[in-house]
Amino acid sequence: MKFVFYSHFDYSDIWPVLFGQCDKYLEKHDKVLFTNEGTAPDGWEVITYDDALPYQQRVVSCLEQLKDEIIVFSHEDMFLYGEIDLSQVQAFVNLVYSGKVDFIKLLRGGYTDEKIESGIHPHLLRCPTDMIFTIQPTICKVKNLLTMYKETPGDSIWSFEAATGRTAKRYCFSGCMVYKEGDPKRGMHHWDSSIYPYFATAVVKGKWYTSDYSHLREVLQDYNIDVSLRGEV
Repeated sequence: MKFVFYSHFDYSDIWPVLFGQCDKYLEKHDKVLFTNEGTAPDGWEVITYDDALPYQQRVVSCLEQLKDEIIVFSHEDMFLYGEIDLSQVQAFVNLVYSGKVDFIKLLRGGYTDEKIESGIHPHLLRCPTDMIFTIQPTICKVKNLLTMYKETPGDSIWSFEAATGRTAKRYCFSGCMVYKEGDPKRGMHHWDSSIYPYFATAVVKGKWYTSDYSHLREVLQDYNIDVSLRGEV
């Protein structure tokens, strides 16, 4: 599996945590950083984009340089805090590869507590129709991700995300989200994932999201991150 992380040099203060957590939990896997500038440790591939481009075109320009069919696509502040269940994640990759589903988000999220079983895996729920794709770590085919980013309008990352439901409907994309019975709810709209345990997200409005993720402070301390520089929310 190849794990791809979109970022920007303005967020490079987060990179030591991203690189460290990935090297700890994804040591044997290929890892790629999309950024406008900057470097990464050994074992990482860096693909740069033109900072003058809008968000969607930045992602597209980098995706078009990948040779892979399937990736796990994420952003820099959605880093792991525990071991992944590799056999389960591989099973999800196989489902995407075989065409059983187009997008698999690696935790459960939504505006209701309703659970709709996927019918294709016991630890997958169907995504709400307007949330087939959101900005969360997601297993998908590169060609489908390219379609999502090429065809969805929006002049910011937030307006883009809000419009992805229309693109998903137009192209009949299907989506599932990971949920294992007993995974606790975290905040208003997310559940923790015991299969792929990550912060969703570690930064909100430019500040560390410690109000819902108190254990984030422990991870940041491991990397000597001064939380006061960004502040907390």
